[in-house]
Amino acid sequence: MTESEKTVRVEQADVVIVGARCAGSAAAVPLARAGHKVVVIDKARFPSDTMSTHVLVPNGVQELQLMGALPGILALNPTKVRRLTLHDGDLDVEERFRPFMGIDYGVCVPRDLQDQVLVEAARAAGADVRERTAMSNVVWRHGRAVGIVCRTKDDEYEIQAKLVIGADGRKSNVAGEVGSYRPYRASANGRGFAFRYVDDPLGDAAPKAYEIYRFNGHQILVLPSAPAGRTLVVNMTACENIAAYKADPEGAWAALIDEDPVLSKRMSGATNMSSIRTTTDLSSYYRASTGPGWALAGDAGHFKDPTTGNGMRDALKFGRLLGEAAATTLDRPTVLDAALQVWEAARDRDTISTYHWGNRESRPGASTALVREVLRTFAGSDEPDLSDTFNRARPIEAIITPKRMVTGLARVLRSGPDARRGLLHELRTELPLEWGSRRHRLLDGFRSTRPTATERSGWDVGTARESSWRHASDPVVLLRDAVAPDAHRA
Repeated sequence: MTESEKTVRVEQADVVIVGARCAGSAAAVPLARAGHKVVVIDKARFPSDTMSTHVLVPNGVQELQLMGALPGILALNPTKVRRLTLHDGDLDVEERFRPFMGIDYGVCVPRDLQDQVLVEAARAAGADVRERTAMSNVVWRHGRAVGIVCRTKDDEYEIQAKLVIGADGRKSNVAGEVGSYRPYRASANGRGFAFRYVDDPLGDAAPKAYEIYRFNGHQILVLPSAPAGRTLVVNMTACENIAAYKADPEGAWAALIDEDPVLSKRMSGATNMSSIRTTTDLSSYYRASTGPGWALAGDAGHFKDPTTGNGMRDALKFGRLLGEAAATTLDRPTVLDAALQVWEAARDRDTISTYHWGNRESRPGASTALVREVLRTFAGSDEPDLSDTFNRARPIEAIITPKRMVTGLARVLRSGPDARRGLLHELRTELPLEWGSRRHRLLDGFRSTRPTATERSGWDVGTARESSWRHASDPVVLLRDAVAPDAHRA
């Protein structure tokens, strides 16, 4: 039999999901619980690591609870983190996190351990998760995605389905297949990150807090991890500084720790250090994420700077909401497609503020006097406030308010000539950023391509094959019904 005469066997499913990590597992759970036949494929064999800062605050931990994964995560003995601290020169802020669903703590679990638990939660819900299985292509019928062709080491077969979900990350092959790989809006990141695990030098006395240290253009995250006593240390720094980590990892690390006396006091003496991992592949973007019979979840559809600590939370939450939206509409293709677009629009509204915040934070350079004085307005109380930016209890604009910005401005003007010098230039820079992000959230509408001042050119999301079928960013009809509030949001 020649290659062209081979018959590819065909399986039937209700939904096929490409990618079994945060977004894919979260989408699979409500679909499987609703009684649908769900097949999830992933080219990895779990446990499997992936590049990630993997922080969850209470708003994200509640998603683990909703999908049934929290008991498995807690069995890994992570530190339960209930506070956020920020150190920037003479500025110190410390707050507790706002609870969600009674959960007042965050967790930071290495991805190889965490994603194994997520996969098992999807299986426990009834999903068929197949490891070491890759997608070859999306199958189309009359302009609609109706399944995928899968391949393993020894086999190739087709899975026909009513919905194809791509949850296969930043370099999503599903996005390429549906013609949506090129984002319709994006921003280059001026920073990369380097990270490693260590045994915390403070041992049991280590703060049970997510600690942020800002100095000389660096942002250092010290994140209690799993098992308890293990700590993830992240350096978010200008992209050009990443070369030093590649050339001399230990020398660059030692220089970083010695550069700031506060950080040196906190982290000197750390032991059992892992190798250092680095990346500068951090451009932020939005892709058109829904079309006839398909959707893109998690990083496949949207990505923002990791300093916001919201990537996994959004993948879990909007993976779940995608599964819930599809679970009741699968048998009505037109209604399904409209529900998918409503889901995408809701995801965008919920993430736009954080997207722009991440773009602003990803500019290399030290904190300005104005930024520091605005942040100082949060000092002196441990009530949840600045921490809501990470916890997504409110939009960024409702936290860093005009009143706080005016207060910070007044403090700079009173603090002396050195601080006042350059303030006019800073205002000329910051005010367009502020206006642009607020305008985008409130006025610009679904899949707006109108640029904003927070976005920078030169972005890149790598390459993938692009289907010649159509571009997902072509004009579409959006169902403009109001989206019901998320009942699980505190």
